[in-house]
Amino acid sequence: MNEKKLNALLSAAQRETPIAAAGGFERLVMQQIQRDPARMELSISDVLNRWFPRLAVVAAAIIVLCAVGDYVSAGPTLSESAAQLSYPYFAEN
Repeated sequence: MNEKKLNALLSAAQRETPIAAAGGFERLVMQQIQRDPARMELSISDVLNRWFPRLAVVAAAIIVLCAVGDYVSAGPTLSESAAQLSYPYFAEN
């Protein structure tokens, strides 16, 4: 949009009369301000209660990773697997 059109739009918007607020708007705004009190200090138990679901998921993931690691480490090593795979080939020759 070129500058001439933009200036024309802005000047037209300035000439318009603003829309009047609905009756009692100021009262509704003040009620909302008074209804929303300032934040209270959180205790340690409040913080833990908020974080517990996330901590539980992380703990479960760590347990699963440990179980998978145990299962994988209990299997044969890479050299043993290679020896098992190559045994039939060398046994025939």
